[in-house]
Amino acid sequence: MSVRTKLASKKEFRCAECGKGIVRPIAVGGRQANYRTLTLPVPAALEIPTCGNCGTEWINDSVARKLDTALEKEFRSRMRELVTVSLARLSELSISKASVERVLGLSQGYLSHLTTTGDKTPSEALASDLALLAQDPQRIRTIETLWKKLSGSKPDPAGVLGWLSTAA
Repeated sequence: MSVRTKLASKKEFRCAECGKGIVRPIAVGGRQANYRTLTLPVPAALEIPTCGNCGTEWINDSVARKLDTALEKEFRSRMRELVTVSLARLSELSISKASVERVLGLSQGYLSHLTTTGDKTPSEALASDLALLAQDPQRIRTIETLWKKLSGSKPDPAGVLGWLSTAA
């Protein structure tokens, strides 16, 4: 067990970072933490041992578990919201979930299941893909063209990307 972990398990202790302040569990709003690909707000009610002098947060295993649980909940909510908004935009443009599923290589009905049950969290990749398609639906045609060019007996990955010509 590290010195930092041992210290953080105590209720109050002198800060080993600055040597001046006292570290106490505090709950305060306005904090943020990185979680996966997002920076999310830390719940104001979550107590984190923090130095009163230098502000260093001392996160032990117990606090880390609580923080991860809270941030995971918010992350899931944001991914589902992005998927829902993106699919609604595509629907307004008469682009069906089924056509999006085909282009993205998803199982038939997956997007409906994802948006109605709430039991799965969309990946960042899927959520961002859907947002990009909703932002510029022409990308659907671009992806369809990509898959067509990679199909058949003589696929041309470099040509698909427009970087190289294989006709020499």
